[in-house]
Amino acid sequence: MSSMLLHKVQHFLEKASRGEGEGLPPHLIEEFKEMCGSAIQRQFDRKSEYRVRMSGVGKPLCQQKMSIREDREEEVDYTLVMKFLFGDLIEAVAVTVLKASGVEIQGEQEAVSLDIGGTTLKGTYDVKIDNKIYDIKSAAPGSFSMKFAANRGYNNIKQDDPFGYVPQGYLYSEAAGTTFGGWIAINKSTGEWAVCEAPLVQDEDREEALELADRNIREVLTNPTIDKCFTDTAETYKDKETGTVKKTGNRTLDRTCGYCGYKKYCWPDAVYKMSAKSSAKTKPRVWYSKHVKDEV
Repeated sequence: MSSMLLHKVQHFLEKASRGEGEGLPPHLIEEFKEMCGSAIQRQFDRKSEYRVRMSGVGKPLCQQKMSIREDREEEVDYTLVMKFLFGDLIEAVAVTVLKASGVEIQGEQEAVSLDIGGTTLKGTYDVKIDNKIYDIKSAAPGSFSMKFAANRGYNNIKQDDPFGYVPQGYLYSEAAGTTFGGWIAINKSTGEWAVCEAPLVQDEDREEALELADRNIREVLTNPTIDKCFTDTAETYKDKETGTVKKTGNRTLDRTCGYCGYKKYCWPDAVYKMSAKSSAKTKPRVWYSKHVKDEV
């Protein structure tokens, strides 16, 4: 299915790029306008209150528990709303291109619910194609190539899933009464497309996702105690003269903590600095739990 979908999309976009396209039918243009308007309204009318949703139950427990506490305020950058808006707008483009390419979409942006964990879990899936639920993702180049477009993309995502993409997909499909197809991803820097398929045999992963959701929901709603989910790590580098591994004296946060808006409750001294061990001309920035040295 993935190769057929990609072929249709690529063929449509190649024709448009060569100036051989036939344009979009008026109804698709109107639908696109509505999707963009809904995206803008949704992101600029964001509510901060915590809600148990399918998109969140796969995130770290400490982050979910912070979200429900009235005495915990999430630290967010002013760019957050723009990042979410870009994602929504790319999704609107993706749905429009899929339809224009001749891909049959059986359902889109449909609300679903599932009784689990002693509550009713709600969510909204992106698209249903070939009776499978697909999530549409816009991805940075690194994530796109290493995960969504990789040969073992599904396994790569499952092994490094700080946002809970895998359980989210299975929860959507369980609630919709069908199977999880995977992800349709767009490289937001290059415009490349990829379809990362979930396995055909998915009973074990689906069961794991349902058990995780049930366990996490009950824990979040009944146990207020917050324990750190991750530890920090001593930053090391290889000495050019001796070849030995040495410590900089700094300590780095787990990458997942870097994404969390509540990190300073767990790591009060956390700072975002240029990597002390990097010798690159343009050094990457790193979240440190302890920072005592700028360079080695």
